[in-house]
Amino acid sequence: MMRIYEDLRRFFKWMDSSQMQVFRVVFAVSLVLCTFSLKGCGGSATSESQQPASAESKQTPSVAAEPEQSEEMIAVTAEPVDPQAEVKAAFETLLSIRNEPDPDEWMQADKKLSAFGKSAVPTLKAAMSHSDPGARELASMYLASLGPDAKEAAPVLETALKDASPFTQVNAASTLTHFPEYREKAIPVLISLAEHPDPNTRLTSIYALGNQESQSEEQLSVIKAALNDSDPDVQLAAIKVLGQMGDPAKATLTELQTLIDNTDTSEVLREAALSSKSQIEQSQKK
Repeated sequence: MMRIYEDLRRFFKWMDSSQMQVFRVVFAVSLVLCTFSLKGCGGSATSESQQPASAESKQTPSVAAEPEQSEEMIAVTAEPVDPQAEVKAAFETLLSIRNEPDPDEWMQADKKLSAFGKSAVPTLKAAMSHSDPGARELASMYLASLGPDAKEAAPVLETALKDASPFTQVNAASTLTHFPEYREKAIPVLISLAEHPDPNTRLTSIYALGNQESQSEEQLSVIKAALNDSDPDVQLAAIKVLGQMGDPAKATLTELQTLIDNTDTSEVLREAALSSKSQIEQSQKK
């Protein structure tokens, strides 16, 4: 017991010595270094633990897919483009100004609609069923200008042979003469309209009747009568188509000569009559 007591006293005495002071300093420094080391380890662990979370957030599929999904949704909900939109616009412009047309505006719209050619048929065909008579007249006029290319509209043109407007009737009939299966229905309408009070209707009828591959006696008689029409444009149309007919029009040589000799005949009509008379005579020699 005394021995233990002596050892303890010597130990505490040593703790008060200078060596103990050095030990305390070393221990304190070690403790500080360990503290910094632990903080560093903790910071590194924290940084490493945060990196995967950051990477995952960058690789989230929904973020990258959103623009593509939006584009797909827009593509699905977008309205289809109407291929006839420009044709319809040109037609509507002409329709809106037909009663009091500005010459420049009319020419521009007419040029635009005519440029579509055969591709305008669907719009023109639909307009033939329009409730507005003016729309039907306008559509029939442009279909007539297309001639054989208007075949798709033939069924509605056949219906238009009974239209209330003679202008629509004559355009429909003249167009249908290009198609053999409709010709028998169209020609009687043209013969009837060749005596219509409206000169433009008569003019169109005469040209349509004269442009056939062959003419019946009734057709020839109607064209011959038009040589004495009150309208000079109708007269000119009759003169020209007779010359184109050639030998079948030989029965009209006397009437053509009468026009040539008549002092009241305009120079335009006289020259046309001389040309047609020559054409008929030349065809007889072949």
